[in-house]
Amino acid sequence: MTTLLHDQFPWTDDHRRRLVGFCASVSGDRAAAEDLAQETLLEAWRNVHKLHDPAGADRWLAAIARNVCKRWLRRRTQESELVDEHAAIELELENAELADLLDRALALLPPGTRDALVHRYVNDLPHAEIGALLGVSEDAVSMRLTRGKLVLRRLLREDAAAYGWLEPRDQWRETRVWCAGCGRRRLIVLVEQAPGVVRFRCPGCEPSISTELRLANPFFVQLVGGLVRPAAILTRVAQWSRQYFSGGARPCTRCGREVRIEPFTAAWGRGLAAECGACGEEVASTVRGLALATTEGRHFQREHPRTRALPEREEGDAVVVRLEDVASSASLDVRFARGTYRLLG
Repeated sequence: MTTLLHDQFPWTDDHRRRLVGFCASVSGDRAAAEDLAQETLLEAWRNVHKLHDPAGADRWLAAIARNVCKRWLRRRTQESELVDEHAAIELELENAELADLLDRALALLPPGTRDALVHRYVNDLPHAEIGALLGVSEDAVSMRLTRGKLVLRRLLREDAAAYGWLEPRDQWRETRVWCAGCGRRRLIVLVEQAPGVVRFRCPGCEPSISTELRLANPFFVQLVGGLVRPAAILTRVAQWSRQYFSGGARPCTRCGREVRIEPFTAAWGRGLAAECGACGEEVASTVRGLALATTEGRHFQREHPRTRALPEREEGDAVVVRLEDVASSASLDVRFARGTYRLLG
């Protein structure tokens, strides 16, 4: 097959394969190379009038491809910096919540026990000095510390479970994360030991399951492994989703073979999915989920925790998802190309 750019010079499949390889080399991302090559061809088609010597077409296209890849790398660096900034903000919030939990638990302890714990583990004082400050013996200090730690551990576990910080087992528990479907109820989470599934859903919305991770897939175990906070799990999944469903070919999450990201329409929504013909693994995200997973969508949710994603609407060749804060007039429109659901802006 041969493609013509304004009939100025022929562009064969062999040329195209070399261009994809060139883009992969410059960008360092083979998964993105196909899209970068297509963007190069589109830019070349728009500017073919600037090509005065068809014999130099390869060098001309290589220069365009290099500029396209550089722009893409700058965008990715900016997005990565924003994600790092968001992660730092989340860490600050997590530390603040931890301090709040500790303060609440300490406030429930007897004053003498609380003072002994603070002097030992905050002020780093030895037992003898603590005893002198509290007017008790070193043995009494040791006893208060031992009892205090046992009580504090129990209080923290009870409070952390209410916060949704402890990993729940085989029962639904309420989290502190607001549902992005309605913005009025908090999500509940279920972690099943077997077959190994993490499910988030809103008790007041349909469809009821908003996020599901099958932990029989080692990739998802690695993706959220070590995370216990529901908010942290959902943030990690959103970051992965934004990158994975950006279009083109991607590795299967289970077996690693190449799969295509394709649009789908189902009774429960429409969006993008990838199904592996080799192992049968399938992953999908609705358009509303894709909007929430964008860098701008995540930033909006961080500023407006009670954000809901309205049902998508069509505007010309675009599909638009509006994110709005149910507690204020703030909103954000995320636009996708109709049919392909590629992010437009």
